[in-house]
Amino acid sequence: MTAFPLRRACAAALGWWWLLTGPASALVDVRIGTCTIIVSAPGVLTASADLKTLSTVNPGGSPGRVQISTLINGSFPHATCSLVVQLNCFRVSVVQPSHFSVYPTTGNDAVAFTGIWRPQGGSSLLDVLSAIILNGNQSLDLHLTATKTSGTFAAGTYRAEQTVRCE
Repeated sequence: MTAFPLRRACAAALGWWWLLTGPASALVDVRIGTCTIIVSAPGVLTASADLKTLSTVNPGGSPGRVQISTLINGSFPHATCSLVVQLNCFRVSVVQPSHFSVYPTTGNDAVAFTGIWRPQGGSSLLDVLSAIILNGNQSLDLHLTATKTSGTFAAGTYRAEQTVRCE
């Protein structure tokens, strides 16, 4: 496992078969604390029976997993970050890839990517709550699906990358 602690913003690359990123905005002062993202497991994309999708939700696939730890410094009350008052909070965002970074010939043609993420083993609650991370630890499952809008996926190695940010 590799940790990427940064002040103000953290980004962790989930290299394997996909990775996540995205713009996020939250009122965070660099003095309030830190946010650390640890990639605890890479995801695995598997093909559907009709070869139209490569997905972590297909049989045999598995989500990528990250552990996000936030620590708000003692000089700021933890109560300033809540689901009601989102001041001095960290916000997690995920952006889906626009293309495969590794693929066989024609593997990147006519492909659309979608993804969901949720608390590890839970529902998609964080999607609804716009991913405000309160002080402490959160484990997230990161799912990805690549769909061929025409044709089917050719045999070969595929890699897509997503980026997770904590700002």
